[in-house]
Amino acid sequence: MSPLDFFISPFEYSFMRNALCIVLIAGILAPITGFWALNRRMVYLMDAMSHSVLPGVILAAMFGVSYLSGGLIAALVLTIIVFYLTKKGRAPEDGAIGVGSQSLFALGVILASQSSEHRSFIHILFGNPFASNSSDIALMLITAVITLLLIISLQSKLIAATFDHEHAEAIGVKVIRIDLVLILALAATTVVGLSSVGVLMTVSLAVTPAVTMRVLQISFMKARYGAVLMGILAGTFGILLSYHLGIPVGPTVALLCLAILSISVLYMQARDAGILTNKKVISP
Repeated sequence: MSPLDFFISPFEYSFMRNALCIVLIAGILAPITGFWALNRRMVYLMDAMSHSVLPGVILAAMFGVSYLSGGLIAALVLTIIVFYLTKKGRAPEDGAIGVGSQSLFALGVILASQSSEHRSFIHILFGNPFASNSSDIALMLITAVITLLLIISLQSKLIAATFDHEHAEAIGVKVIRIDLVLILALAATTVVGLSSVGVLMTVSLAVTPAVTMRVLQISFMKARYGAVLMGILAGTFGILLSYHLGIPVGPTVALLCLAILSISVLYMQARDAGILTNKKVISP
């Protein structure tokens, strides 16, 4: 097989073209929200959401409604639980997130065990964009566009809250509201990941590109675009490798992200050691 056939021939099939659209949507949205989650220290919350959407998705399947709507409702339930436990119950935030997410995930496991289609939920956990249709693409695209527009509209406030929390509040920025909106964006991202990399792998596609940009010491303003580029590349190569090798899409994308991050770390180590410039760095 020639390199050209490796990249071109799979997209002769409509299911591959649908899969490409799915991973492109996820590859753009997830790194953007993951970038802000990393800077606002909400990575743990995003990881928790990837587990919490399971009962919503299963109930949606049982009632014959969209997986996306069920997952979004479950993510909102987690947000309410965390808010109630931290504000009303005075529980520590990380503890509230852990309790809420694991409880919802446990409920999802019980619901899955009672469903006659529990094996099909494996696709939700690990991703199966090859089964997507035009309706799934349209719904994901609408969700992603709304989420991106929301983040763009709040960009200046997000930057202010990220760099100087106290100053942001002093100039009138409602940091709690900004964080709540970001949580909703993370929930939408998790739901969009249902049909692409799966709920358990969404956090890899979201956070790993952002971490990679930080390792490469890319400037704050440019890091978002670099993260999106990495997400698109990982998603595209992920479905190609999945198609040719017959392996699950979600884990493939996650491992590709890890590989890019690892290469970035090695590159920075070589650069700092002067290997790439043929100059030795003398320690003081």
